[in-house]
Amino acid sequence: MALMFPWATKEYLLWEMSLGQLVMYHNLGIEQKYPRPDAGKPSLQNMSAAEAKAAREAAKLAMEQEASDAVKQKYRDKYGAI
Repeated sequence: MALMFPWATKEYLLWEMSLGQLVMYHNLGIEQKYPRPDAGKPSLQNMSAAEAKAAREAAKLAMEQEASDAVKQKYRDKYGAI
């Protein structure tokens, strides 16, 4: 418990906390240390290698398009063509 919460010494847990508080803090610490993966969200972890590569390439293309058009135009308007 002290690894998750530095203030949670053995003496503090024994003399200052109720059993319900102890269980609550333990459950909160476990959820922070080992978060549950979102079942509904797609993630690269659950994809095959080809699907992950295609998703990365699509994200790169989207970022390049966004960066080249919208972001650069804002700076062109502000500073002029460089």
